[in-house]
Amino acid sequence: MGAQHIPSMLLRWPNMFQPSSIHLVLGVAVTLGTLGACGDQFSASRPDAADSAGMNAGGDAGASTNGGSANQSSGRENTAGGSGSASGDGGSSAGGSAGASGSAGASGAGATASGAGGAPGHSECPCAAPTPSCVAGKCVSRGPSMVKAGSFYIDSTEVTLAQYAQFQRAKGDDTSKQAPECSWNTSFDPAPTHGASAPDPKDPVTNVDYCDAAAFCAWADKQLCGKIGGGKLELPDLANATRSQWFAACAGPKAQAYPYGTEYQAGACNDQSGALSEVGTLSLCQGFYPGLFDMVGNAQEWTDVCTDAGCERIGGSYALSTPCSTSGLATRDLQDPALGFRCCGP
Repeated sequence: MGAQHIPSMLLRWPNMFQPSSIHLVLGVAVTLGTLGACGDQFSASRPDAADSAGMNAGGDAGASTNGGSANQSSGRENTAGGSGSASGDGGSSAGGSAGASGSAGASGAGATASGAGGAPGHSECPCAAPTPSCVAGKCVSRGPSMVKAGSFYIDSTEVTLAQYAQFQRAKGDDTSKQAPECSWNTSFDPAPTHGASAPDPKDPVTNVDYCDAAAFCAWADKQLCGKIGGGKLELPDLANATRSQWFAACAGPKAQAYPYGTEYQAGACNDQSGALSEVGTLSLCQGFYPGLFDMVGNAQEWTDVCTDAGCERIGGSYALSTPCSTSGLATRDLQDPALGFRCCGP
């Protein structure tokens, strides 16, 4: 939304009044007579006027293509999403003051008028990670908060059901601005899980395909985790701590096996329970960087590491214990009850 600027009105008053003349001041006619041999003096001051800008407005929109090639799977063409952002700010306010005074002999009469506008506002936009989205002039993180992982940022947890629902409300039926490879994706709704109990809104969102995940990250002015520094990450580099965002965040610069250390710890993460759990609640399942949770276990996660056949999912699940380096290929249209995602930023 663009902001409008309303210029202030500069009110100019007469700077000279002559004797024996009739003037209209504030809607009242006043006759000024000749005042004697000593001469009359009548003066009017020119008011000050000022204007200021204070109303801020910000927004975000846009799209950029992520990696991946078209692929036919389960009767649908596969693609990758995009991201972008835009922000704007402007302002409007008007204020001014005016005054006039007159005197005649030992006594005088006058009139004043004044007006004042609002105080200037402030915009934080444009924005960058860890708060990359501009909303009403404020920089925020849509979805999970972000954690610094070396030279880049990554979501602190998997995207939750509640956070994904915000995205769905914002998008409505609009599935535009996806990458060309995602032209088949006409709905961002997760696949239903039949017979399951009501999920916790703080559980990871699952049953979303690759393009759903990429579209959420684009809406949040982030992207699915891919190559450190940008560009396309090739499959052989997915477990390379100097090139892969997801793996570097999970394993650290020394490429340790698990986020919490070099050896597997039973019960540290939700990797054997058989059900999803609320994100960020297992304090031992934290790392490699402080404040980064559930990089293994809970829900598998889509990455932006794709071939013609599909894209990689990584991180194990509530039913599968794996180290940081283990991943598996899936067609982009796969919706699985153990498969979710998180986003990365530059």
